[in-house]
Amino acid sequence: MEHFSYDVIVIGCGAAGLRAAIAVAEAGRSVCILSKASQGLGTSTVMSRGHFAGTRTGWTREKHLEATLKAGRGLNQADLVDALIQDAPDRLEEMVRWGLSAVTEKGQLYALGPPPVWGKEIVRCLLAAAKGAGVQFRSGLTVAGIRIADGAAGVLSYATEPGRWIRFSSRTLVLATGGAGALFLRHDNPHRMLGEGYALALRAGAALQDMEFFQFLPLAVAEPGKMHFPIPSTIASKGRLINSRGEEILDKYEIRERPADVLARDRLSQVLMYEMRTGDSVFLDLRGVSEKGWMEDALGSGKILQTRFRAARDPLRVAPTAHFCMGGVCIDPQGRTQVSGLYAAGEVTGGLHGANRIAGNALTEALVFGTRAGKAAALEADASSPSREKQIQEEMIHSLFPGRRHGASARPAELKKSLQKFLWEDGGILRKKEGLLRAMKGVEQIRGETFDLPPQATPPEIQGKLELRLAAETALLILEAALSREESRGAHFREDFPAENDRLWRGHLEVFLIAGKPAWSFKPVPGSDAGNQKEGLSSRAVSDLKPKI
Repeated sequence: MEHFSYDVIVIGCGAAGLRAAIAVAEAGRSVCILSKASQGLGTSTVMSRGHFAGTRTGWTREKHLEATLKAGRGLNQADLVDALIQDAPDRLEEMVRWGLSAVTEKGQLYALGPPPVWGKEIVRCLLAAAKGAGVQFRSGLTVAGIRIADGAAGVLSYATEPGRWIRFSSRTLVLATGGAGALFLRHDNPHRMLGEGYALALRAGAALQDMEFFQFLPLAVAEPGKMHFPIPSTIASKGRLINSRGEEILDKYEIRERPADVLARDRLSQVLMYEMRTGDSVFLDLRGVSEKGWMEDALGSGKILQTRFRAARDPLRVAPTAHFCMGGVCIDPQGRTQVSGLYAAGEVTGGLHGANRIAGNALTEALVFGTRAGKAAALEADASSPSREKQIQEEMIHSLFPGRRHGASARPAELKKSLQKFLWEDGGILRKKEGLLRAMKGVEQIRGETFDLPPQATPPEIQGKLELRLAAETALLILEAALSREESRGAHFREDFPAENDRLWRGHLEVFLIAGKPAWSFKPVPGSDAGNQKEGLSSRAVSDLKPKI
């Protein structure tokens, strides 16, 4: 088995991973980025609209803070928000100095990559800085597990081409694997964005929080065979939203906020799912939009909608799409986890956004906390001594591969599609106890199948099963958290508990492993008495309180 060693390893090649690696290299430590796809590709960064929230020209720190806290519905982690607001202007100015092609609109910075992959310009800019700083890259890898102990970090990975295992070791490790949007049947993430990073962190001893809070965009193209292209509010607000019977959706459900897809994002997603559940399709009729109106989106979305989707001629079938996970690994403002030597940054982390996220904060978060995590990881790497590297690697290999090789089993593609259906239909926008329990049972069965490999398994089958095993573990965490939180808040909506309940639920659901099993606890927000004994909910393991499958 090939082995490579560095001072710091970064897993993930989006904005957070690239910026972390740059910070490590600038501190004089050797660093390598491990990624699934080619450098910077296959990431949510490259597929983003390139929007950075911050204070570069027009947004004051106070406005940024107010918007972030309002969206978070009382669950933002204060020290992380302070770090974001403090560092955002410097990180945005830095990107411009490094040559980012961008435009400023209403105090927000937008990268000018080629539509519809505006984020490609962000990746280009950061890749140039990373290569200039001496960052190393290893692509085409599926990470199967990580171990960290006694000043050593070990990573076991599988290279589909040419089909071999490769192990890496380092003194510290930064996890920047992105989110989990592709767990859902409808999403706008890269198709392999399956949330493995959450499961990897949990297995390594870190705690996660807020996994129930998953953001959905209400208006994305839902035409058969077409990409799930999110429609920007600058265009969507000019059209009529109607169902198959011609009913005006906003009037029917008395949604008064305008633009509804921004100010009533969660409720609009919910009502669209109600319509679809009853068999209706929903359409966005943009035929009345003027030529000037089409051009009001400075990033060129209007032209894409006109040419690729013929939206100026025919009403567009639309539906919500999974977009962003607010929960994730528990970190401090320097990206430290509870595991010495393990850092995390970007969408794989939780706490900053609370129960929901404002547009633009994801990319700003990636830069701010990627930088902080990289600096801290480099500093700790300078002081650590990896004396147990080989032992850690051997322990990890034995624990990951118990030697189970059965007969024929479902192909990874089939299992993935089933997983996505369970999450979309019962663990997505509309949630209730019966559906969540049904989804948990189905996902657990899928997870069991990922341990079965036929004797002559091909490299793609091995890679697919490894990904799906971690993906199913993350899916279960999302479902268990959603089942445990018996209220509706931000992006989490329970049909059987439709009201927000600060008295019981203003706090975080945290999970970590005890004897290899997820153990849940409830942590009230500082200053809140949510979840105390007199209200009938203690801080003991939530798994003791919720129904068993």
